[in-house]
Amino acid sequence: MKRPISILASFAGALLGTALLAGPAMSLSEQYETPPEQDPAVVLDGKQLGPGYAVLAPVRSDGFLRIYQLQTDLGVERIEGDGLLKLRLSELKVLVALESLKNDASFVDGLKQAAMKPVDFVENTVTDPVGTAKNTVSGVGRMFGRLTKGVESAVTGKGGSPAELAKAITGQARERRELAVELSVDPYTFYRPLSEKLDETASVTTAGNWTVSAITALLPGGLVVSAARQADNLSTLIIDSSPSELEERTAAALRNAGISDQTISRIAANPFYTISEKAAIAYQLQAMPGVQDLDLIAAKAADAESRDIAYFQLRRIVLLETYNREISGLSQIKEVSNIPVAIRRDGLAAVVLPLDEVSWTQTVAQTFSAIHTGLGQLPFPPSGVDFLITGELTPMAAERITSFGWEITGDYPMPKGPVH
Repeated sequence: MKRPISILASFAGALLGTALLAGPAMSLSEQYETPPEQDPAVVLDGKQLGPGYAVLAPVRSDGFLRIYQLQTDLGVERIEGDGLLKLRLSELKVLVALESLKNDASFVDGLKQAAMKPVDFVENTVTDPVGTAKNTVSGVGRMFGRLTKGVESAVTGKGGSPAELAKAITGQARERRELAVELSVDPYTFYRPLSEKLDETASVTTAGNWTVSAITALLPGGLVVSAARQADNLSTLIIDSSPSELEERTAAALRNAGISDQTISRIAANPFYTISEKAAIAYQLQAMPGVQDLDLIAAKAADAESRDIAYFQLRRIVLLETYNREISGLSQIKEVSNIPVAIRRDGLAAVVLPLDEVSWTQTVAQTFSAIHTGLGQLPFPPSGVDFLITGELTPMAAERITSFGWEITGDYPMPKGPVH
């Protein structure tokens, strides 16, 4: 069963933009292939089954990304791309672990306390949120910025629901963020079962003497990744910032990276990234201060029209920053046939993409032919092309791309971190 061309076009559009299939005629023989179907046990190295999930066979591909069918208690979910599958499996692992806390009697007692606390405060918040906020925080406290933006909004009458205000004042919102970061998941995850479980678990921290560390100590060994404990800048920022504060700091980081106000606004308004992911985009771009015209990459991220394309663009930015830092320094981004391509300081082009499995389909052929032709038409064509992807290529795809004179690096790992 082939993937519908409309979906193929939408993904290729993430690379090519509006000039999707307007590339030049193929100079090579116009022979294409159907992407192979794969056994999930082979693709996932035996991890196709786990607590609460099963990846169904076969695993298909559109020539760019693998297409998975994930069976969970909620039904079968279509997941596009290795990155999003790894993200979902990590979320499921944490969800199952947090659910297991209900086997601990002391934690269950904490849940009961949380259900009763604090009745008088919650009632006051619902009936008089502004008054409650004013009585909770002093003017000096607000002056020094220790009050979250949610409380400030309520005090000034600019918004903020009573529920959000209650979580902000009691500290539950921050404890939720800390818990999520400690477990290497996104505090603002789109996966509702995990989001609800994080809320429930964090409520215990404000009901008594429970801390995030006390909660994670009850979880199965190996769940808490040691790297998550390190106070890196982005993790600390996510924990210590309210949503509106994080949005403001994200915008500031994007400006520092030379991103235009128009693109910043479009990224902020895009519903297919979490707040944390937008911050990751900003801080990855800011980490490439010597690279010119990063707005071309940021604008493609802002254009994402679906969750799978958004996560692809996020992974591409993370991968590009890693390439710049660890493989070869970049000088600028060039738009080649409407596709952002990095130019290295040594004059080579770097086509760096988080692709799972490249097959020589018609869309793939037209995509990379357009890049090859466009590079040759630059005023100063690159002396060579380094083509790096996170996945693999079929023999036909490798042969055709090599015929362009490109050097190929496959199976390059995504760097360790919250972006899979």
